[in-house]
Amino acid sequence: MQKKNSLIIIDGSYYLYRAYYAFPFLINSRGEHTGAIYGFINMLKSFIMQYKPNNLVIVFDTKGKTFRNKIYKYYKNKRNKMSDNLIFQIDPLLKIVKAMGILYISIYGIEADDIIGTLAIESVAYGYNVLISTCDKDMAQLVSKNISILNNNSIFGPEEINLKFGIPPNLIVDYLSLMGDSIDNIPGVPGIGKKTAKKLLNNLGDIKYIYKNLYKISTLNLRGYKNIINNLEKYIEIAFISYKLATIKKDVPLNLYYNKLRLEEPNIELLKKLFKRFELKSFLIDLEKNKFFIKKNNYI
Repeated sequence: MQKKNSLIIIDGSYYLYRAYYAFPFLINSRGEHTGAIYGFINMLKSFIMQYKPNNLVIVFDTKGKTFRNKIYKYYKNKRNKMSDNLIFQIDPLLKIVKAMGILYISIYGIEADDIIGTLAIESVAYGYNVLISTCDKDMAQLVSKNISILNNNSIFGPEEINLKFGIPPNLIVDYLSLMGDSIDNIPGVPGIGKKTAKKLLNNLGDIKYIYKNLYKISTLNLRGYKNIINNLEKYIEIAFISYKLATIKKDVPLNLYYNKLRLEEPNIELLKKLFKRFELKSFLIDLEKNKFFIKKNNYI
C-alpha cells in the first residue's frame, strides 16, 4: 500500500506498447483494434489493486519531434512508426483513464522522460517520495533517496542501481554518453562498451573529468588504452552530443497543483459507456460487480 506522502508515476508509453504487442489481434465487432486499450487497462487495474496508490500520475509521449532531434537528426530514427491501429486506440484509452479518476499528462513536443523527470524532482520538493513504474534504463539517472524505480515488481533505489549497472545513478548519463544506447540511437564513443565505460567512470569520474584527464587512462590497465584515448579525442563532439541526448530534463513547465495529484472518484457511468462502446465486456462485468478497482476511500 502506498504511503500518503508518496507519488507513483507510470510511464504510460511503455505500458501502451507493451499492451499493444501483447494483444495485437484483439478486434471488436466493428473491426476496431482494441488490444492496446484492453491490455493497458488490465495492467493498470492490476497495478492499482496491488499497490493501492493514493497519488498517481500517468505520463505519455506525443507524436512529433523534440529538441533532441535538433541536436542529433538520427535520434530515435530506428524506431518503427506507430501503426494506425495503435493511433486509433490512444484517444479512447485516455478517455477511460480520465474516467477512472487518474491524472495523465502529455505535452506536444516534450518526451515523456522529460515530463517524468520534472514531475519527480518537483514532487520531491513538495514533500513526496516518488516511485516511477518503468523499464526505461534512462530513468536510473533520476534515482535518489527520495526517487525509486519500479521495474517488474522490483524496486530500485541508489544501491540497487549501483548493483545493476555497476555505477551510481549520478553517472548514468555519463555511462550512456560513452557507450551509447541503440534503443534511442544515442551514438556514444566508438570502441567503448559497458566494461570500459564503467572502468573509466568508477576510476576517474564523470565524462567532463575524463576529458580533462585523458592521460590518466594509461594507468587503468585497460587493454588497448591508446585506441580508447584516440577514440575519445576523435569523437569528443559526439560524446557531448550523446550527453545532451541522454540527459533527462527537469525543468519542463507543468503548471500542476502538487496538492491535487490524488486519485479522484471514478465516473462509473462514463466507464460503463466506454466499455460498452469498445466491447470490453470483462471490464464491464467487473465494474458491475464492483471488482474493477478499489474505490478511493479504500486506498488509505
